[in-house]
Amino acid sequence: MDRRTVKMDTKILVSLSHQVAMRRQMDIIANNIANMNTTAFKRESIMFNEYLSDIGGSLPESFKKVSFVQEVGIARQMSNGELVTTGNVLDIALEGEGMFKVRKTDGTIAYTRNGHFSLSADFTLITTDGHEILDDGDAPFQFPPNADGFKIAEDGTVSAKNVGDVGKIAVLQFQSYGAMRKIGDNLYSAEEEPTPSDNYKIAQGMLETSNVSPVLEITNMIQLSRAYAQTANLIDRVQQTQSAAINKITKFA
Repeated sequence: MDRRTVKMDTKILVSLSHQVAMRRQMDIIANNIANMNTTAFKRESIMFNEYLSDIGGSLPESFKKVSFVQEVGIARQMSNGELVTTGNVLDIALEGEGMFKVRKTDGTIAYTRNGHFSLSADFTLITTDGHEILDDGDAPFQFPPNADGFKIAEDGTVSAKNVGDVGKIAVLQFQSYGAMRKIGDNLYSAEEEPTPSDNYKIAQGMLETSNVSPVLEITNMIQLSRAYAQTANLIDRVQQTQSAAINKITKFA
C-alpha cells in the first residue's frame, strides 16, 4: 500500500475518533444544561485518553503507531451549589462532602444530594419519590407520631420539641464520585463501600441548587461545535485528495 494512502486513511480514522469523542462530550454538556435547575445536580465532564494502535505491516515505525481518542470515564464536579431558603423544615442542604443514604422502594441502596424530603403516612422520612432516608445505623429514619417542632443540627442530628433527639441522618462520602452510576430520581448507585463523612454541615429549611454554570456550558458548546466543524472539513479535504489521487491512478492504468 502506498505510504501516502496509508497516511490519508490514518488521518481519516484519527479524525473520526475525535468526532466521536466530541459528540459524546456534546451529550454531556447538553445534559448539564438540561439539569441546571435540578436540585443538587453536579456538573459532569468527560475524560479522554490517548489510545495507541499498531497497524502492523512492513511500513516504517512512524506510520505504524496511530493515536486515537478513547473515553475513560466521567468526572463529577462535587463543589457546592448555592443554598436557597425554602422555609420547609424537612428540606435540608448539604454543605461540604457527602451524600444521603437512601433505601429505594425495591429495597436496593442508593445515594443522593437532593435534600427535598417529606414524611410518609407512618412518619418515615422519604424523598419526593417515596424512597426511605436512612439514619447512621442503616435504619429508615422514623419520627415518633407525637413529634413536633423538628430541628436538624449541622451534623444531621434530628430532635423534636416534646421527644428530644430522634436520630441522626447518615451522610457518607466516596473516594470516586465519578464512578457512581445515575439510576434516575436524582439517585446514584455505587459499587464502592462509602465511609461516614467528617467534612460537612447540614442547613435546615434550605436546598442546594445545581452547580452548573450556564455561561460556561454554552461557551464550551460553541467551542466544541467549531472544533467539530473543523474536523469535518479536514476529513472532507483528505477524502478529496484521495479521490484526486485515485482518478490519476485510473487514468494511467
